[in-house]
Amino acid sequence: MAYNRVNKLRMYKKIVALTKEHYDPDVMSSYAKIHRLYIYPIYPVSYSHYMKIINTSNLERLLEEEEKAHGKWEDPAQGKLF
Repeated sequence: MAYNRVNKLRMYKKIVALTKEHYDPDVMSSYAKIHRLYIYPIYPVSYSHYMKIINTSNLERLLEEEEKAHGKWEDPAQGKLF
């Protein structure tokens, strides 16, 4: 079975979106507080790994390249629902 980097990048994208939603520079919110209150309960990643995710550059481009390279996976046994 192959390693699926697409799912990891999608999770990173959700974590970055949650961080942007809760970060407010006017209130002096810190990444540690956002990690503790909003990220860790949903995605149990360490603070150091969280900081790596936040500092990942070109996340959209990386995700797009991976989806293009591997295509969107569809389960042939599932069939079309709609």
